[in-house]
Amino acid sequence: MLKICTVYFDGFYTPDYVERLHDSLRKHSSIDFQFVCISDTDVKADLVLPYNHYSEVKKHWHKLKFFSPQFAYQKPGDDIIIMDIDQVIVNNIDDLLKYPVEQNELVTYGQWWENKLGINGGFYKFKSGSLKFVWDDFALNPEYWQLHFYNNGTVHKKYYGEQNYVKWKILEHKAKLTKTPSEWIAKYTDDYKENLKLNQLYMDKFDTDYMILDKEVNEKLKVVHFTGVGRKINENYLL
Repeated sequence: MLKICTVYFDGFYTPDYVERLHDSLRKHSSIDFQFVCISDTDVKADLVLPYNHYSEVKKHWHKLKFFSPQFAYQKPGDDIIIMDIDQVIVNNIDDLLKYPVEQNELVTYGQWWENKLGINGGFYKFKSGSLKFVWDDFALNPEYWQLHFYNNGTVHKKYYGEQNYVKWKILEHKAKLTKTPSEWIAKYTDDYKENLKLNQLYMDKFDTDYMILDKEVNEKLKVVHFTGVGRKINENYLL
């Protein structure tokens, strides 16, 4: 079985982000999957797992639980995808959901805008249990790891650095890191000038006429990932 897994907690986002991701996945896919969400409230999902505010695990670091084969009713052979909720699907996504993955391999987005880290925490795909060390190592000392990258100056906000941790563990355990075709994903912000620059970069890199134009998205795109304070999903063209 394919499980698509997310995390929601009250704060920056609202439950409708989970619903839009769920609905856009269903609309643009012919593949059977179970949509799972760790949440502290009712959200639209096939399986809702409780978000524990009193746990040592904080905020989006709950995503790492899905690396444990004993979480979310995983079975041997399951494919696991972890997605952030600040994105929506805009075209058929079957190629992304079926993207091949082997034991001891992590598939992440190929990212065409600046990404020195070389990994995108918005999308992880792996075989159930094959990367269990990501959770096992973290669970030994979650308080340390959740602040490690802030304390050493790698990130500039407390409890950021989850994707830094995952990248570190993948390298440490000599797992394979694979990236999907970068033209499948777009970055979109609430800054008009920044979006113009992103459109131009996309057009230049992939020799096409636009990335997002008015209410249209490029046919090469599968996912639009929203970044920046005050994120707002435009339902008119994204669904």
